[in-house]
Amino acid sequence: MNPQISVVVPVYNVQAFLEPCLASIAAQKMDDFEVWMVDDGSTDGSSGILKAWEGKDSRFHVVTRKNGGLSAARNTGLEHCQGRYVAFIDSDDVIAADMLKDLWQAAEQSGSGIAVSDMEYFDDSGRVSFSDGGRFTCTSMKQTPSLILINNSACNKLYRRELFRTIRFPEGKYYEDLATIPMLLCEASRVVKVNEPLYRYRQRSGSIAHSANPKIFEIYDAVDGIIAYLKDHGYAETDPVLQEARHLYVIHGLDLTTLRIKDFQEKGIRAQYLRQNMERLRRSYPEYEKDSCYQNASAKKKLIYSMLKHGQEKLVLKLYDR
Repeated sequence: MNPQISVVVPVYNVQAFLEPCLASIAAQKMDDFEVWMVDDGSTDGSSGILKAWEGKDSRFHVVTRKNGGLSAARNTGLEHCQGRYVAFIDSDDVIAADMLKDLWQAAEQSGSGIAVSDMEYFDDSGRVSFSDGGRFTCTSMKQTPSLILINNSACNKLYRRELFRTIRFPEGKYYEDLATIPMLLCEASRVVKVNEPLYRYRQRSGSIAHSANPKIFEIYDAVDGIIAYLKDHGYAETDPVLQEARHLYVIHGLDLTTLRIKDFQEKGIRAQYLRQNMERLRRSYPEYEKDSCYQNASAKKKLIYSMLKHGQEKLVLKLYDR
């Protein structure tokens, strides 16, 4: 008999964090699940840890593949899943003992295609911060178009497996969650919320947020893909869902990408990246200044946006750095 839940754990060189992750999955308060640990070509001791877990717990299975990145590993895991539901757990994170049970029960009781929890972010210094998974109870994209804007992490959610019949994570790209989760939210008949921080995300140094790389502009490819998907699935230009989706250009492209760039370790290249970001924003969303997220921004943000519009990147950086 197939399990209720399949858990996909992509693994690449996370030897120092892997044991706590797998132990938190094994400690779940429901037993009806399988775990597909996808070894994405690890070169450290991760492979040995995975084999040990496969040997001691029949629910855990190893799939080994050539290194292809997070999306490729998740997609490989999906090919092996047999459960009615799927969960994705990143291999340096941990989950609460109630996570699978609580999300599964919420989905079953409400007839939802996706169940969502809140999150906690933690780092090695012991700092913990709360991340809201969305403020709703049980709804759909049609009923609540702003649902498309909730935390786009793939990992604080449980999905009906059939949602992935035609949807996969984009391989070789940054922002794979942003490129995928809004589509799944659209496909789900209902989405239900569990108001507990059941997923615990480890913040590590050396992320893309602090490294200069032109691939950060792939965030626009992700949003472009969501807009194209909605149009292909019958959403008209005036549809509230499509209007909400365009906010992603301002939220992720203009706002968050600007903040990522100002935090680059390579200080000398920041102005150039800020200029390129505005050029990319204008190509994807020429009318960004009419967006309500832009118009309702704080006075400080509006000042920064105005300076970026007029090519005053160095002044923006002085404002941030002082």
